[in-house]
Amino acid sequence: MSAFTLDIAGQLNSIKLSESKALWPLFETIVNSIQSIEDSPNKSCGQITIFAQRSDSTYQTSLPNQIEHIESFIVTDNGCGFNSENYKSFNTAYSTFKIKKGCKGIGRFLWLKAFAAVNVHSIYSENNCLFERTFDFGTQGIDFDSNTLISGEEIECKTKITLKNMLLPYKDKIPVELDVIAKKIIEHCLLFFISDMCPKIILTDGIDTINLNQYFNTTIKDTLIQDRFEISDHSFTIYHLKLPEGATKHELHLCADMHEVNSVDLKSHIPDLNKKIISTDDPVGFYYVGYLTGEYLDSIADASRTNFNYDEKNGQISISGTGQDSLVSVSINFITAYLSDYIADIKKKTKKQVDNFVANENPTYRYLLKQYPEVYDYIPSGLSNDKLELELHKQVQKWERELKVKGQELEEANRKVDSLTPDAYQQLFDTYWAGVTELSKTCLAEYVTRRKSILHLLEDTLTVQDNGKFKKEDAIHSIICPMRHTSDDVAFKEMNLWIIDERLAYHQFLASDKTIKSLPDIDSNSTKEVDIAVFDRAFAFSGDDAPLNTITIIEFKKPDNQKDNPLNQMGKYIDEIVSGQKKRANGLSFGASGKTQFRCFAICDMSPKMESNCKNAGLSLMPDGMGYCGYHPQRNAYYEVISYPKLLADAKKRNQILFDKLFAPNPNEIINK
Repeated sequence: MSAFTLDIAGQLNSIKLSESKALWPLFETIVNSIQSIEDSPNKSCGQITIFAQRSDSTYQTSLPNQIEHIESFIVTDNGCGFNSENYKSFNTAYSTFKIKKGCKGIGRFLWLKAFAAVNVHSIYSENNCLFERTFDFGTQGIDFDSNTLISGEEIECKTKITLKNMLLPYKDKIPVELDVIAKKIIEHCLLFFISDMCPKIILTDGIDTINLNQYFNTTIKDTLIQDRFEISDHSFTIYHLKLPEGATKHELHLCADMHEVNSVDLKSHIPDLNKKIISTDDPVGFYYVGYLTGEYLDSIADASRTNFNYDEKNGQISISGTGQDSLVSVSINFITAYLSDYIADIKKKTKKQVDNFVANENPTYRYLLKQYPEVYDYIPSGLSNDKLELELHKQVQKWERELKVKGQELEEANRKVDSLTPDAYQQLFDTYWAGVTELSKTCLAEYVTRRKSILHLLEDTLTVQDNGKFKKEDAIHSIICPMRHTSDDVAFKEMNLWIIDERLAYHQFLASDKTIKSLPDIDSNSTKEVDIAVFDRAFAFSGDDAPLNTITIIEFKKPDNQKDNPLNQMGKYIDEIVSGQKKRANGLSFGASGKTQFRCFAICDMSPKMESNCKNAGLSLMPDGMGYCGYHPQRNAYYEVISYPKLLADAKKRNQILFDKLFAPNPNEIINK
């Protein structure tokens, strides 16, 4: 029988090692050392030393203290070493020699995924004799193999694994701080530490030294609590830990064969676990870390122990699902119970933050919280106001989707009304209508809030700046309507024509800062730009030949502009438009229909010169003395000249009742309580 040959390079291509698991080859080496000590006479005095060898000073991080990257790891243990059986197993891919320990016979290939080469030096005892075995391990297999008989009474058994020259991108992904690496080793191999059978493990870089066992005993062990449960006749144990240091998020680790395989970020399941937990009893704070173990997980870990092979089709438990057959779902229940006091405190603080934000910053969501108080449970803790508003907006969208589903159910029930009892149909209708009512209130509150903000912005724009000058008319123009756009490419909510006249919110077409020749329905070569042109069709007409009912022209002038006469400018615009041709099949000129009216608004500073222009045009002073108005029969045009103070004051007056009802509600005025 011929020997079977393994293509190591091909094997490496089939192994997946994400950048986030850059330290896993080191973890595999440490676990191998632990298991080697378990099988040796040194079980009671086992020791593992991990030397983190940093690269030279030419390769440094951008950290302020310029800590050098780690280039290689040297792991030394006093276990049984590479004796004949272990060496044979090492040379056999997918060896079953240590299958009872959960070994898949493939862990050593992880070394070559992250390191350029591996050197093994082992002194071991066999048949009462000492041997020294040395070899290199690379993508071509074993090289420079040497195994010699040695003698010496003081020589002790030990094995040194050198993981040489970490490859990119893994080199850039591992921590440079020794204490962070120490905590990650404990986190990964926690179950060995919990068993009280873990050998002494020392981590050093030649300058600093950390005893991992001491760190575990002084900072972690006393916080360890466990729960046991069963799912589908499978037994599981979850270990709960509070880590004041070494963790950056709350996680649940799913483990197989005494070490972590993958993890779940808990904030996606428990929004309250969004940041480090700090309480009055624990001002330092901590991150929660859970470890889930069980024979079922041992049995479905893949060959590289970097993932689980779930098979939902065969009735296995799903990690991604929800319900009674989900490992994560059940684990979340125990985690929530374990952290119940802390979570309750976090919820209380989150609710207070949300309530303050809604009351003082954005009352839009007041009705959402009233209708769906469970929204509080979905809001992560400690968010900034911007992120908090995004989360609330997500809940409104969720609410809208639910109402659409209920609306579809109502329509379906209406088609099958005979199949429902009157009480059942009425209940369905009442539920839907109540939701629609509350949602409508929310939408209205959002719109009113936006109007209030826009008026604040406009008031600031109309204020003299620090340089003693006013902002250009472009700034005012852009607040009311974005420049150089049409209603085809500007969202409705971005137009604030209501500041001038509420009727302008409804139109057939709008063009902002566009040339006359680019306007629809007009055949003109004029390159004059109208600040804002609003077109309306008569509602009685619906065909393409329907005449334009109204064209509104709006012209802005800088508050301190003393040169231009907007009345003359708008008159010229009207003449240019009327002299053009409608793009209609019958070829009638635009002015020939005689049915189009012009409404012209000049928004400007009411200077003495502007007042003179208004009087010369035959316009009348408005009752409040802050503007002029009048009709020009020859052009079929109605003019309004509005001063900036009047523009702002009138807009505020029209909306004040809405602001009062939303921001300062009076309970005594509520009709239906």
